[in-house]
Amino acid sequence: MKSSAVRLTVVLFLSLIFFSACNRNKFNVDISGIPEQKVFIHDYGTALFSLNRDSLKQELVGIQDEFALFLGTEPLVDEQIIQLSFYVNDTFLKDLYKAYKNKFPSLNPLQNDIAEAFRYLLYYYPKTILPEVYSYISGVQDAVIFQDNILVLGLDNYLGADCEIYARMGTPRYKMRSMTPQYVLRDIFSAMSLDKIPVPASDGTILEYMIYEAKKLYFVKSMLPEMDDSILLNFTEDQMQWYDDKESDLWKYYIENELLFKSDYDSKKKYINDAPFTSVLGNNSPPRTGIWLGYKILTAYAENNKLTLIDILNNPNAQEILNKSKYKPGR
Repeated sequence: MKSSAVRLTVVLFLSLIFFSACNRNKFNVDISGIPEQKVFIHDYGTALFSLNRDSLKQELVGIQDEFALFLGTEPLVDEQIIQLSFYVNDTFLKDLYKAYKNKFPSLNPLQNDIAEAFRYLLYYYPKTILPEVYSYISGVQDAVIFQDNILVLGLDNYLGADCEIYARMGTPRYKMRSMTPQYVLRDIFSAMSLDKIPVPASDGTILEYMIYEAKKLYFVKSMLPEMDDSILLNFTEDQMQWYDDKESDLWKYYIENELLFKSDYDSKKKYINDAPFTSVLGNNSPPRTGIWLGYKILTAYAENNKLTLIDILNNPNAQEILNKSKYKPGR
């Protein structure tokens, strides 16, 4: 009787360990050995729009050292002053600045979130020199620029899906859905992934672009392990459910139509690029089916092979990744 109770206890204990392992987020690595980081966002937009217009030249000189990235290091000339005067007096840009300050009254939460994600970056890439971070009013142009180890954020691209300014601009609704603050971190690390992933040739196959886009997502998830997949993949909950329900059918469609090895621009645009839906699959289908499948393949590849993040990102052979992923939905 006693031995049976012991065996039952052992079985329950082992089952608990197995259950915990299966449900553990594999991206939640131990970063306790990575020091806490500090991030300061140099807010060019606020600095510029807060200047006294009546003494603009003198005021610009006062901020030039901090914002040499935008203003240069040489003495400001009249032409620059005139251009900047037009900029800060532009009605559209002033409206954007006001909306930006309402949506981001403080940059402290964003600074803290970036700093925490940088700890994961240092975990995977310990020799990384962290970038200087700036924000500006972009005119709803470049949301994130990462170049020469400088990170520039156009936070006026994240004013909310209900932002009246975006609607006045004629921004498509499906685009507006991701123009919210919760997408800032995703877009930052997507931009920072680009110099870490081999780019397919312009005539590369759909499979190669599926895996390329998936690698960007995998990098982002590694830096932001708690990010919900609906944000990571930029799909609504209904679209995520569509994929869960139709995964096997979608994969069958790709195989039967030999889509993986097509390399023409129209096919890549249809299955990789953003859109309201995938035209050949009906108006109720989600867009970017190739990226969703690519991410499923890449995560299966990671799970079935003992590889580091760098190993995964550096492998340029999409066919090998597919083969070794053993991806077969509906088994």
